[in-house]
Amino acid sequence: FVMNEKIFDLASKLSNSLENNPKVKELNILEKELNNSYEVYLLSQKKDQCLEVYTRLKEAYGEDNKEVIEALKKLKASKEELSNHPLVKKYLSIYNEVRDLYMEVDHILYSDFKGSKC
Repeated sequence: FVMNEKIFDLASKLSNSLENNPKVKELNILEKELNNSYEVYLLSQKKDQCLEVYTRLKEAYGEDNKEVIEALKKLKASKEELSNHPLVKKYLSIYNEVRDLYMEVDHILYSDFKGSKC
């Protein structure tokens, strides 16, 4: 029972530490900003529409069709436009830093167990 309390306490401290990490806090703020950005919403909708058109055309005509190739160009352009929006760029940058942090924590906690067959 004491061991379980200690593990729970350590897990709670780790969770609080991660929640209070400046990069995690910044990511949460940026996520809210992304969700509230009408510009980002419109760019995302445009990308989704281009993806839908491309998928439909590709299924109907195959990859080598001229219309499909043009739809793919539009899809790539819409994805690039979305990913180049300043808010999206900042979010993705911080997201990658936070992902790396979580991967490091994962490695520290579980590296001794990975590959073992318990």
